[in-house]
Amino acid sequence: MSLKNIEKSFVSDLQVLYPENEAQQIWYLTVESLTGFDLRTNRNQRFNPDPCMLNMLADIKKRLLKAEPIQYILNEAWFYDIAFFVNKQVLIPRPETEELVDTIIREQQGRPSVRILDIGTGSGCIPIILKRKLPEATVTACDISPDALAVARKNAARYQVDIRLVQLDFLNETNWPELPIVDVLVSNPPYIPVADKTSMHKNVLDYEPGLALFVPDEDPLLFYRKIAAAATSILAPGGRIYLEVHEKLATETRQLFEAGGFHASIKTDMQGKQRFVMAAFANNGS
Repeated sequence: MSLKNIEKSFVSDLQVLYPENEAQQIWYLTVESLTGFDLRTNRNQRFNPDPCMLNMLADIKKRLLKAEPIQYILNEAWFYDIAFFVNKQVLIPRPETEELVDTIIREQQGRPSVRILDIGTGSGCIPIILKRKLPEATVTACDISPDALAVARKNAARYQVDIRLVQLDFLNETNWPELPIVDVLVSNPPYIPVADKTSMHKNVLDYEPGLALFVPDEDPLLFYRKIAAAATSILAPGGRIYLEVHEKLATETRQLFEAGGFHASIKTDMQGKQRFVMAAFANNGS
């Protein structure tokens, strides 16, 4: 069977779950992972799949049709400019989080010896990119999950970045003395109310870790409230807070920080959604 015929069948079958363009991108990711060939930039690339590869393609398609994300199947997700190892213990990095990281890099570039803390690090994508782009920075990241931290350590070792990884329950205030004083506090914490599950896709609900996604319906700003409280003791004068937030709760999140003595602002993402809140001590300006 020719590669073109395999591609046509693969993409067509996936369209029961994905739009055609997304199914096509999944095909490209699959082929690149299995062969090293980038069909997006070289559509004329030719090779003859052997029986082993055909079996792998069939197995991958079977798993995809059960709504398993391709990133977990391949154990790889691209973030910013590098590939990260991922498994079901960590969230799949999103493009919106790349925007958050890019904002930090642009605002902190050139600042000597900036101290950074990432709360709820998951795969480690945020602190690893920040350390790569801000090599003079001192970077710490924490997470409650030892399995997530194992993934972050694997990624840090892969790219030989020196970051400190700490296992702790951030919601437990007695653990805050273990956190360093920092100039940058960044977090993409759990922020989806449990009630939102009814509108979420199966590939997220069935495979991504709920611990990293959901907060109680009665307290959807739980993590932001704790971050605001912790920041009063661990954020250095002149420091900045960078947060990814629920698009429908951005105003409430901004108001929470303002009530805690911070100046806060909302930033939209590339889709025009209110996705980020930035904050600093009110007497520092914005």
